Amino acid sequence: MHSFKLIFYFLITLLCGTTIAIENPLAGDSLEIKYFKLDANVQSDFYAQKTNPHVLVDPDYFIWGMAVIKWNDGKYHSYYSRWPKKRGFSAWMTHCEIAHAVADNPEGPFKYVNTVIEGKNLNGWDINNAHNPSICVVDGKIALYYISNDLRNIYKTTEKNVYPTDKWLKNNRSKVRNSQRIGVALSDSPSGPFIRSKEPVVTPHGNFKNIAVNPAVTYLDGKYVMVMKGDDVNKDGWFRIQLVGHSSKAQGPFVFQKTPVYSEAQTEDAGLWYDKKLKRFYMACHVMEKPDLRLFSSKDSYSWQPARQVLFSKKEFSLSNHKTWQPSRFERPFILTNNMGSPIAVYIAVFDKKRNISGNITILVNNE
Repeated sequence: MHSFKLIFYFLITLLCGTTIAIENPLAGDSLEIKYFKLDANVQSDFYAQKTNPHVLVDPDYFIWGMAVIKWNDGKYHSYYSRWPKKRGFSAWMTHCEIAHAVADNPEGPFKYVNTVIEGKNLNGWDINNAHNPSICVVDGKIALYYISNDLRNIYKTTEKNVYPTDKWLKNNRSKVRNSQRIGVALSDSPSGPFIRSKEPVVTPHGNFKNIAVNPAVTYLDGKYVMVMKGDDVNKDGWFRIQLVGHSSKAQGPFVFQKTPVYSEAQTEDAGLWYDKKLKRFYMACHVMEKPDLRLFSSKDSYSWQPARQVLFSKKEFSLSNHKTWQPSRFERPFILTNNMGSPIAVYIAVFDKKRNISGNITILVNNE
């Protein structure tokens, strides 16, 4: 390898007549994330559907995807997806709402306060469903991003059929899937009220088709940065890619880059943040059919590459009894940071297929 570098250097010098300095895109990327082990009771609490520190579950609901902020009241406010368990796990696409819970510590326990985005909205573009929240706070204003189904082109309302029936939603699931769009709701208070956008913030266009979903948003120097998922227009069928977009306003419009953040495999569920000390953007995401979550970094939020520590986390939890807990699904990482942008906690959506239980698990970051 050393000889190859010397030959490459010689050829560049010979052809150009001068030395070209090639900047290392990972220069300055010294982030190293380590985690505290979870108490073994976390797994048993999850199975028993008991909300305790590190565990958010509800015996009456499936719970998924959690976004957390620390507010000026000193409390930690979480926003998460939930839908009635009686409707089955697949009802995440059609019968979900976004709930708000509060805790004294980043790991919880989180106590339900209210539902901030209901799944049924007869007066908006987002008539059906509210799912996968992401949150960004700028100058005391909370921007709560979410996905919903814009059915205006596929479902015609009448006086008798103002809202689609369960049968219609089931029979048209593929069309409903391709109607998913990103919206935003704004509030000055963690409990709301949240004022929804009159139209979707992001719709399919350019290099992505069918869907605009799963936003992750951060803010720096007057610019909102979003990573979201769509289907690749260059591939047949549903091949999921993530693209990065920018806007000067929370409500958009967002202008997206043409190339995916990562194109070697299907990815989704980005967790996004900016580290002020390292002066770098970081993104953790779920790589489909891989045994781990990957970490990517960028100096400018436009060009991305695998981070120096490319492994963000295996899709399993290390327990204090020296055992590992590997749930059926381990997805949607949300990274809570301190004021300098250093990670302090990671929230993971978990599903146990055998027990038919889903919830959110909190892992604390070991910064010692």
